[in-house]
Amino acid sequence: MEYKIDEKVKYLNSMLCEIDNLYQTILLKNGLSDSEYVVLFSLLELGEGCLQKDIANNGYINKKTTNSTIKKLEKNGLITLKAGKYPNMHIYLTDEGKNFIKKCIIPIIETETRVMDSVSDSVFENLVKTYSKYISIFKDEIDRMSVK
Repeated sequence: MEYKIDEKVKYLNSMLCEIDNLYQTILLKNGLSDSEYVVLFSLLELGEGCLQKDIANNGYINKKTTNSTIKKLEKNGLITLKAGKYPNMHIYLTDEGKNFIKKCIIPIIETETRVMDSVSDSVFENLVKTYSKYISIFKDEIDRMSVK
């Protein structure tokens, strides 16, 4: 089957893949999966005591992946769960988890911050504006797609 893919689509996809590969490289260096990074980053951003659903929403990952990742992080001694109002379990970092975040998560965030600091405010604003527009149009197109 032959199909001509638009050059702009190919270029954007290659850039998105390159960004994804950069994150995969830095996560691999820290022994982390995507979902582990998202959960730990979200705990740092949302604060301890947040709920699984908050992490799933914050990190744009599905609840099943969030749940299995939380179980893995708990098994590895990085987080602990404490009962809240049934059926909610609140998520907290253990001392080991706090040390892990200092060692592995914060350096990634600091790297991202250095990259953003190297970009002028106008370039950043253009990037956000352009990405927001692209995402909005893409969502609209997905909503219009017929179900197969």
